[in-house]
Amino acid sequence: MGLLDEYNFPFCVTAHAFNKDKTQVAVCPNSNEVHIYQRSGTQWTLGHVLAEHDLRVTSIDWAPRTNRLVTCSQDKNAYVWTQDATGTWRPTLVHLRIQRAATQAKWSPQENKFAVASGDKCVAVCYFGEDNDWWVSKHIKGPIASTVLCVAWHPNNVLLACGGTDMKARVLSAYIKGVDEKPIASAWGERLPFNTLCGEFAAPSGGWIHSVAFSPDGESVAFVSHDSSLTVATPASEDVVSVRAPGLPFVTLAWPTADTIVAAGHDCSPMVYTRDGASWRLVKRLGEDDRSRRSATASPSSGNSAFNLFRQMDSRNQPARPGSAADGGSLRSIHQNTITEMHRDPTNDADISTSGLDGKLAQWSIRA
Repeated sequence: MGLLDEYNFPFCVTAHAFNKDKTQVAVCPNSNEVHIYQRSGTQWTLGHVLAEHDLRVTSIDWAPRTNRLVTCSQDKNAYVWTQDATGTWRPTLVHLRIQRAATQAKWSPQENKFAVASGDKCVAVCYFGEDNDWWVSKHIKGPIASTVLCVAWHPNNVLLACGGTDMKARVLSAYIKGVDEKPIASAWGERLPFNTLCGEFAAPSGGWIHSVAFSPDGESVAFVSHDSSLTVATPASEDVVSVRAPGLPFVTLAWPTADTIVAAGHDCSPMVYTRDGASWRLVKRLGEDDRSRRSATASPSSGNSAFNLFRQMDSRNQPARPGSAADGGSLRSIHQNTITEMHRDPTNDADISTSGLDGKLAQWSIRA
């Protein structure tokens, strides 16, 4: 387990997504833009700027097979981006029909639809309407009582987990007739028409639900909440196990392998939990053994180092230290500020990526 690669950007990274072969990465510099960088050797160069949104972009997801991007924003809109023959990214507006900010977007496993969480007390499940030749949506509302902060797809492409500020994590059906095949019966239910509630779980001490994830086999769901806890629920056995984190709250998690969950957030280090009988145990804080590798191995190309230094100070609202990572006041972790997002590598279960408010983008191996 440890750090594979580390990149430094001269701005906060509030969202990121890699393409399938990890030669390109889309990042949000805490603004209404999405920057797409291309890797060339050990350097990253800016290739495209997607600037269709009016307010800050809240989420980016890159479909590995179809090579499509979906972005959503505080401007209540989502766009699907496709690359034409000239290499230009073309946006298609999604008909979300929401009246509050969009908070997170996720492609389904088959990449034929995606879910957009929102502050409108609903999740928009979006699919391509052949008749109208654009992306349309249906709303999951059910018992959702407040802003939805996070969504995650079940491997069967039908069930959807969500969590939010009503302090509940839920599993609901996102079955779209004419798009999905009828799912086989499971512990989550047999008949699953759209908007069916399949499970509801509360945060142990009433914290907001920041992130959710299904197990690789889809039999369990995990979520992290603002009460510094990790909770795993398994409907087949009716087990709900909560583990209190040793530090500050998590805001993102991934479940890459059956016996491994990785969570990260305000403590600045990804934390690896492994199954321990019926419970889960913290076994590793990633990055603390890689202190000597704190310096970035690749950085986006820049034209003026002095200008970037001042821009770094302004965009992160903190002094920028051009010296080594061993300078006084630095944390023992690779990330020096909150980790905002974590993604599991769709092509390699042993790899994950993280981005944070410190401008770092890191790739990790969780292989023992």
